[in-house]
Amino acid sequence: MKHYLPLYALLAFMPLASCSDDEPTVSPLPEKTYTGNESLELRYNQSPMSGKSVAFIQNEEKATLTMGSTVSPGDLSESLKGMPDIPGPGVLPGTPVLSLPVNLKPDGGVYSFSGNGETEYLTYTYEGNVNASKMAFSFNDVTLKNQRLANTVWFPAPAEKNADGTGYKSLPLHIVWECSLPPLLEGFDGTLQDAMTLLVTLPMIPAYGNTAYMSIAQVIENALKTVAFRPDGNAVITYMQSNNGAAQFAQAPLCMIQYVPLDDIMMNLYINPTDLMGQILINGSSHPDLPPNPFGKQSRADYTAPLAAAIQKLAPLLSQGFPLQYSLTPTELQIFFNTETLVPLLKDIVIPMLEDPEIQQMIMEKIAANPSLASHSVLLKALMQVFPRILETTTRMELGFNLAAYPDAG
Repeated sequence: MKHYLPLYALLAFMPLASCSDDEPTVSPLPEKTYTGNESLELRYNQSPMSGKSVAFIQNEEKATLTMGSTVSPGDLSESLKGMPDIPGPGVLPGTPVLSLPVNLKPDGGVYSFSGNGETEYLTYTYEGNVNASKMAFSFNDVTLKNQRLANTVWFPAPAEKNADGTGYKSLPLHIVWECSLPPLLEGFDGTLQDAMTLLVTLPMIPAYGNTAYMSIAQVIENALKTVAFRPDGNAVITYMQSNNGAAQFAQAPLCMIQYVPLDDIMMNLYINPTDLMGQILINGSSHPDLPPNPFGKQSRADYTAPLAAAIQKLAPLLSQGFPLQYSLTPTELQIFFNTETLVPLLKDIVIPMLEDPEIQQMIMEKIAANPSLASHSVLLKALMQVFPRILETTTRMELGFNLAAYPDAG
């Protein structure tokens, strides 16, 4: 009998060996960049993110995920085809490119991974899985370290004149412009800030089926309902969505606009171009009570060169964030570009456009055709001519929004 013991022992271990062979295994994955809706499912606190990419490099039981985005100028205009791609906003606000090492665990034919991390501006946990064809990745529990703006809700400040009927005590647009006006502007006894206020309050935009005009201030009041700041860095925009002549208030996609407070007066804003272009397409037609959508319309003037120059100047801000100054009280929030940001951009972008004879002619034709602007054509033409000199003497410039606390914000 003892001669059969080794055989019995071998037979006893055979089922165990068989079970081990049946366990799912995952082959090492090749280097790959996952992008697009079919190969990449990316979420940020349960909200989908679009337009991003994740490069995957495996090293045995570990991998490095490199996350970010790029933007093709050719997607904005056919005339910009051939311009190189530019870096876009990252998967986490404040981090243009995130390099994340993960530990891989074979799990039913895929590798799964999970963990936690932090950047300079926020903390998060993550989980996901990947195989040769698809990656699913979720950022969870994303929380900004600076919660100064979190859980606040705002709406555009109303356009209200002073009691004596001159000037405005409240406007949805924040405008400050201090400079020395050149002698060329004879007959205009106000400040440049007064001129800008006049322009944004003039009813000069066709609306109501081209039967009346609205001012820029009125358009903002009618089109923008609320702006809310979440603790996770998402800015939630509720606006008037227009499609096929119908209009209703809708919420822009979460992750389209994100923010990071840098301190008590400065913040960075990040805009996802993929989501933004999607919203423009959705709002392809206008409601009769609002001005027509200007995007996509053809113009006689050739904007290719100035548009390409503008994109090159703005490209670094797309990934690094648009720097905005803000002033916060319990009832008011002002968010604006300040002098340090605006003046260099205007010199690099607007001045070359105003120096283009074809664009000059197109602007003057638009002014002459608009009843509200035509009476101010002399002033507007003079402003265009002396604009470079005005910028040289500018000591303070601020342009942005004035917001009021939403009554139901709690």
